[in-house]
Amino acid sequence: MRQPFAAPSSFDPATLQRLADDMAGAGSGANLSQPQVADLIDRWQPIVQPLPKHHELFDLATCDGETTGVTAPRWLCHLLGLCHRTVHLVLRTPQAAPWLVLQVRGQQVDWPGQLDLAVTGHVRAGLSWQQAMECEAAEELGLDLTPGSAMISAAGCQPLGRPYHRAEADSLNPPVHICHITQVFVATLTPAGLAGLSFTDGEVVALYLCSLAEVQRLLVDEPQRLAPGLVQSLPVFLQ
Repeated sequence: MRQPFAAPSSFDPATLQRLADDMAGAGSGANLSQPQVADLIDRWQPIVQPLPKHHELFDLATCDGETTGVTAPRWLCHLLGLCHRTVHLVLRTPQAAPWLVLQVRGQQVDWPGQLDLAVTGHVRAGLSWQQAMECEAAEELGLDLTPGSAMISAAGCQPLGRPYHRAEADSLNPPVHICHITQVFVATLTPAGLAGLSFTDGEVVALYLCSLAEVQRLLVDEPQRLAPGLVQSLPVFLQ
């Protein structure tokens, strides 16, 4: 993952230790208050110097996806590993034996050039899972997922099971700590929907249509071509 800040290129040992101490105190973030988040921002923003796009706010969440009423900026969530919500969309073509619609990620986003699920994104503060999924689909693919849309089948866009939890370190120094609570959705395109897809915001540069068997082959034979969202959320679809 690309670092959520402009400088420095790495943290010295003392700064890494302070970060480890703050991570231990914050935990997953579920018990943080808004004043505590403000204190963490004051402490780390001068060090991190976050990029403007990483100031967007996310709702902090418990490990089962319930929001806590406290918000934090993207850069702080990814620095300390504070749990926040994301959405992923498994999108199918309209044929009787449907193919999966995968995206080819643009060069300016994380995991450039790799294959991912059709739509992936964070849930901005104040949005529900469904609202976030609709926003991300419109932004990335020009896809209308709202009820009654002519672009998807009558079944609509449905959540698959419960949100799942993923926590990992994406980079040790400079550090990026991921704690995502992800809700997977599924939808099937209509012929008009497939024809109407467009790359609205530049995060997606192409589509890759393939069978489920081909995706499973890629997982085994060419995992370097696949972004983490696809690798982690496909098993939810296959359950």
